[in-house]
Amino acid sequence: MDTGFNPVQEKKEKVFLGLLGAFLFSLAGAVVWVILDMIGFIAALSGLVGVFCAIQGYRIFAGKLSKKGIIFSVIIAFLVLVLAWYGCLAWDVMKASQEWYASGEIEAPFTYGQAFSVAFLSLTDMQVLKSYGLSLLLGLGFAILGSIGTIKTNFGRVNAEKAAKQQMADPAIAEKFGKPAEQVPDIYAEPDKIEAQPDYSRPDGVQPDEFAHQSGSQYDRTPGDETKY
Repeated sequence: MDTGFNPVQEKKEKVFLGLLGAFLFSLAGAVVWVILDMIGFIAALSGLVGVFCAIQGYRIFAGKLSKKGIIFSVIIAFLVLVLAWYGCLAWDVMKASQEWYASGEIEAPFTYGQAFSVAFLSLTDMQVLKSYGLSLLLGLGFAILGSIGTIKTNFGRVNAEKAAKQQMADPAIAEKFGKPAEQVPDIYAEPDKIEAQPDYSRPDGVQPDEFAHQSGSQYDRTPGDETKY
């Protein structure tokens, strides 16, 4: 018989907010990338920080974490790292424009905004493309290696949470109390918190404690009168 029992009350995943949270939190990885780039160092740390923070941001903003949430977070984290790489390229273009201005090659140096808008043009130079392209590939490669452990851990956590929700309560107990599984009281751990149920073995379903106060009934007895019945 279908009792309408739903053992798991799923919290709705707010995907759009989760994506926003993943983006905002993944900026931490971009900051690490920029700092390492400034000192001429390439490491997996930027990817590890970016992916870890992106996943946490998705979880907080979306209200829950799913496998698709992890995948989205990883993609966003790496896109942000690419953005950080391009930002570093634009910074170098801005610095170069100051030298061009000093040598009289251009009338005014670039602002960072101007450099950011034209930095991609510098990649038409094969020497620049080779240098910065190799930096990007190495950075992303190390980032992937650094984030594998975090990705696997979060996939395992999602699987564990799903399994726990499916086994969080005995369906028989949930059906008896007519409540969702997570709302069913543990009759073994907290027996004093269980709401008394009507005892239908007595007339009219009267509660046992009500029998002692039925004035004038055959059940109105005093201590020591048991032998009369």
